[in-house]
Amino acid sequence: SNIDYYYRVRLRLLLLGSLVAMSACGSPSPASEKSEQDACSDGSVRGSLVVLAASSMAPVFADTEQQFLTDHPCVTNVSFSYGSSATLAAQIVNGSPADVFVSASETTMNTVSDSGRTVNTTLFARNSGEIMVNAASRFADTVTSIASLSESSNAGIKVGLCVATAPCGALADSILEKSGSIRSAIANTESPSVEDLVSKIEMGELDAGIVYHSDCVNAQKSKRAVCVSIPLDVNATNSYYVAALNSRNVTQQFVDFVSSPTFTTSLQSKYGFLAP
Repeated sequence: SNIDYYYRVRLRLLLLGSLVAMSACGSPSPASEKSEQDACSDGSVRGSLVVLAASSMAPVFADTEQQFLTDHPCVTNVSFSYGSSATLAAQIVNGSPADVFVSASETTMNTVSDSGRTVNTTLFARNSGEIMVNAASRFADTVTSIASLSESSNAGIKVGLCVATAPCGALADSILEKSGSIRSAIANTESPSVEDLVSKIEMGELDAGIVYHSDCVNAQKSKRAVCVSIPLDVNATNSYYVAALNSRNVTQQFVDFVSSPTFTTSLQSKYGFLAP
């Protein structure tokens, strides 16, 4: 009948309208496409980044990654890999794919630069040493100096240091030498990176260790550790460098971010790093 035909036609039109609407929702409009293009109007090619960084930088990048991505829309993702700078440098020299290297010492950065892998290198911060003690340790009140880390001062104390090849280990050796001691006189164990050493102290596997001042600033927020300052005349510092490992625009954006005044000022005021 004419009535049935009318309803069949109307139903088809309704279905067609629904399909058109769904298609419109699922496809970007010309305006949104333009917005996507404008985000990289500087000529940058969209892409992700692989950053190999000294483990002492982990808390910093965890806090600042989202801000970097927000300010740099051409970067789709940043993958961080943390460890001892010496280990990371060896990986890069041996061909490990990465865009940026953040090193905690000049020596390890030179290893990569000498291999021809760096495009540019920038000094952006320094760090100093500090004694970290587990807050629940029975030695929390008796560790007051480098000398008090020894078995002769605190019988039964378990002390850790980074391995000598890691920047945090080299820093500790310099401090011990100035203090008239050596690592074999105080260390019960060695850690491959400062991140590993800090974790062992915080969890109570170790009573104390020599770490970076920035690690202490971060650990004291959780109240799992207390820190003892090392006098300036026996303390030591190390330098932090950031290097681009290729000429991609997005790589340089991350290098510029790390060496920017905003980032370095935050490093000093919030995380306890020193000016370069």
